[in-house]
Amino acid sequence: MKYIERLKDELDELPDDSIILIETTPEKAFELGLALVKYFSDKNDAGIIVSANRPYSNLISVLTKNGVDIGKMFFLDCISKSQNADFQADNVVFMDNVSALTDISLSINQRMRETNGSKKFVFFDSIPTMLIHNKPHVFARFVHGILTMMRLNGTGGVLVSLNGDNNKEIRAEIAQLCDKVIKI
Repeated sequence: MKYIERLKDELDELPDDSIILIETTPEKAFELGLALVKYFSDKNDAGIIVSANRPYSNLISVLTKNGVDIGKMFFLDCISKSQNADFQADNVVFMDNVSALTDISLSINQRMRETNGSKKFVFFDSIPTMLIHNKPHVFARFVHGILTMMRLNGTGGVLVSLNGDNNKEIRAEIAQLCDKVIKI
């Protein structure tokens, strides 16, 4: 978890309900995301993980091996169902696919309401993956709606994107909605 040491000072200075855009390289994205989930799960009472890159079963295994308390995590798995994976668990909702933005939004909203009163965060593992499967202007509206909903619920969050992402307009839209943009 070497990346979190570089980020810890910056993250510790931010209010709990801050929304952060992390920009990184493809090679660092997974390890950095794992470190961020560990950091925010230790700091908060509950977390919502929106996974567009890894199936729930794999993600649970990796998080558990890295000391993340998955008992206080809720997962929105956006890929397993489209790949016909069959798995049952209480702390996951299997979305039809990464393009099911309305369903993803409704699930995040419901989960935030159910954890009302506790410190919570939302983690998006891959903005670029979600952009591949959605029209940019539709995705921008989705992100705007989610981040507004998070602010109204006092929920912090982290969105992971890639340095030099091709869609500069979407990046600018997301960046202006965040409290801080960190490049690593």
